[in-house]
Amino acid sequence: MILTDIQLECVRRFISPVRLEGLGAGLNVLAAPNEAGKSTVLMALRAALTLRHGSKAQAVKEMQPYGGGAPHIGVGFEWSGKSCWLEKRFMKGAFARLDLGHERFDGDTAEERLNDLLELEKNGKSEAIGLWNALLVRQGESFAAPVLNNAGRSSIQNCLEHGVQEVTGIAAAGALLERVRSRLGQLQTAATGKPTGRYKHLLEDQAKAAEHLKNLHAKRAALEEDLVLLGQQRRTLREYENPERQKQEEQKLYQLREERDRLRNLDAEEKAALARKAAAVQQFQNIRDEQERRQEHRAEYARLQQLISDSVKELSELAAQEKTASLRYQAAQAACQKALKHHQVQRAILHHVMQQREVQHQEGTLLRLRENLKHVQESFAQIEQAQAAFDALPMDGVKIQRVRKAAQKVAMLTQQVQAQATVLEMELLPHAAQRVLLDGKPCVSGKNLLHAPAELHVEGVGRFVITPSAGGDTVELQQELHQAQNALTHLLQQIGCLNAEGAEQQYEQHCLAERQLKEAKAVFAATLPDKKGVSPDKVLLELRQNLAREEAAYTQKKHALAQNLASQIGSAQASDLTCLPEKAVQQEQDAAQEVEQARQTEHDAQQVLIAAKAALDKVKAIQQQQETGLIRLQRELELWQGRESDAALLQRLQTCAQEQAEAQAALEHCEQARQKERPLAVVESGIQRLEQAQKTDGENIARLREDIRERETRVRSAEGDGVDERIAEADRLQQRLNMEVAACTRDRAALVLLDQVLRKAEQEQTARYMGPLVKTMQPAFSALFPGSELEMDADFGVAALSRNQREDVANLSDGTREQIAVLVRLGFAEMLHARGVPAILVLDDALSFADSMRLECLFDVLAEAATRFQILILTCHAQLFAPLRGRMLNLRPQESFTAPR
Repeated sequence: MILTDIQLECVRRFISPVRLEGLGAGLNVLAAPNEAGKSTVLMALRAALTLRHGSKAQAVKEMQPYGGGAPHIGVGFEWSGKSCWLEKRFMKGAFARLDLGHERFDGDTAEERLNDLLELEKNGKSEAIGLWNALLVRQGESFAAPVLNNAGRSSIQNCLEHGVQEVTGIAAAGALLERVRSRLGQLQTAATGKPTGRYKHLLEDQAKAAEHLKNLHAKRAALEEDLVLLGQQRRTLREYENPERQKQEEQKLYQLREERDRLRNLDAEEKAALARKAAAVQQFQNIRDEQERRQEHRAEYARLQQLISDSVKELSELAAQEKTASLRYQAAQAACQKALKHHQVQRAILHHVMQQREVQHQEGTLLRLRENLKHVQESFAQIEQAQAAFDALPMDGVKIQRVRKAAQKVAMLTQQVQAQATVLEMELLPHAAQRVLLDGKPCVSGKNLLHAPAELHVEGVGRFVITPSAGGDTVELQQELHQAQNALTHLLQQIGCLNAEGAEQQYEQHCLAERQLKEAKAVFAATLPDKKGVSPDKVLLELRQNLAREEAAYTQKKHALAQNLASQIGSAQASDLTCLPEKAVQQEQDAAQEVEQARQTEHDAQQVLIAAKAALDKVKAIQQQQETGLIRLQRELELWQGRESDAALLQRLQTCAQEQAEAQAALEHCEQARQKERPLAVVESGIQRLEQAQKTDGENIARLREDIRERETRVRSAEGDGVDERIAEADRLQQRLNMEVAACTRDRAALVLLDQVLRKAEQEQTARYMGPLVKTMQPAFSALFPGSELEMDADFGVAALSRNQREDVANLSDGTREQIAVLVRLGFAEMLHARGVPAILVLDDALSFADSMRLECLFDVLAEAATRFQILILTCHAQLFAPLRGRMLNLRPQESFTAPR
């Protein structure tokens, strides 16, 4: 079987039709990036081969695009030399079509024929399963060994061409195993082993009978319990309603309440004593605090007096220091003023020298400006001359174009008129020129164009009248020619020319004058390159104004220099005024340095003076604070003595101590009395307990009376139901059901044991006939794992590899297990192909964890197998699978879904 075409529409991301192009025999590789649709193509192929077209299972819903739609899939393939086509639409408008050469099958018939061709079996209403589920390997499935369903196992067993008939040594062994499983299926389910059929109904009836018997026993036990509890509740009710017991509890409650009142009064007395004691203690402490404050104020008063005495001496010393610092500061100020005046004279000299240098520079600048203005004036005069010559010529480009256009029109109309005129051509002898007259004028030899009737007179011969044709076009052309000639004459008169040739000559003179004007302007612009784009008049005016400003500034600078020489530096020596600028700068810098030194000396003296004043002010402020504090302390002491003398304060302290002692004695008396009594909380708890007990007893009496009535009612009802007779009947039913369930259980155990024996024998026989499968797979395994031997299990999977020692597949790395799983699937495809059953192998993103050496070996194995059947590789690792050299495929959009005809 060779896939030749796969088309998709409305399958997940492919809403519009797409086609997988390039499919053919051997190796086929679809290399595309992630999310390009490779897995979607495999999903569609599996759906077309295994899902029924009418299915609405979850697998079909997962194929729908996000916006909804009916998945549509077409698969083209070759089988036994015939071109085949399989087409299915799912969901809305579902259909199936299978073309096998010239045969066509539709609907369910197509599904059945496809299942027969691929050896698939129905799995419910929506899917068909078989070995193809292991050959179409989806993304992520390549890491695990293929899990075979019953149909897949049957396909492999058919390929191995052996059965289980040799298990018992007779030909009916397979039928025996089938009958055992059929009988066992009547007692339990095949998948889960749970009871079913009559065995399940017997177990349910047994459980119901046991539950019913249990309920009857529980009812009888409840009746017996009601009788016992009824007697107990009647005795309890009599005890609660005993009058003597109630009287004793009332007497006990009255005594506890009297004791509580006595304890409360004692509590009040104790609290009053505590309050008196606390007040006396607080007042005693307040008096002691005031005594301590008075003592502290007297000590502070003496200390401040001593500090004020010391401050007076310190003030006299600081005043002397402040006076000395002030004299030094005044001397430093005078020296600084002197240095400043000297520096000002040096700065004026430097300024005068620099002004002289600037005046010299201005003289040079004025000379250059005057020379530049002269050249500019000469260039401007040339521009004016060229402009005057240019303005004197009235002709310009617009006028010459108008003249040319008018002349062209006259020439064109003249040609048209001449073309329609009557031609009179004559050749006259010399002596006959005066004897032939045309319209009264001598006629000349040659062609004459006649536009109007003309009279030809020949002396001695006669008169001839020539009348041209009088067509309407000729008259109109003559009128247009006359108008065009008048317009040209009027235009030439306006510009002062006699004819068009004169106008052309004037236009040439205009062009020459224009070139001369441009050259003059270019010379002017070259003279002043920084004034491009400005008119010459403005430039000349600006240059004149600039020269005037510079001359005014030069005059003003010389006048200012003379005034400065007379006013600021009149006392300076002449040698200082005529020195070089460098010497003047040095002298000014020396004077500035002297000023800086004088200012630093002044600043130091000022800082000393400021420090002396600050120290003096600080001592004065401290002395003022001390005097203020002394006055405040004296005022507070006088106020306290006026309010209460020290003797009165001491007397009040003694009175507080006596009150404290009396309160302590009363408190001790209360404590002694309390020791003879129980705690108030205990008494109150006893009262609450008795009161709650009385309340609870009333509630219990009401509850017991209600319970007694309910139990008496239940007892009377149960005695009339005949519970014992019903229990005996239920017991007999339970025994009968137990016997039937036991019989079914024995049959089930025997059948299970027989099935296990036969299955074990089948597995042993399967292991014996597994040789052909191992033989088929061994070459590929030997190529990838040199020197290894396969060990297959009963489920047609690789259990272990023997390479020097036995290694379980479960203990190998993920990459190795993936390679083994791919080789197993390759072996399945080899067996199907050898048996003549359609077979292909599709791998989606497999073998990406293989190292480079094993990947090369795998490529060789796949390439060798691809010579017998088709292999399709889907991968996102294009560079990794480039050495495979397979047929490269691509997904290409198409306008519509096209089926072969």
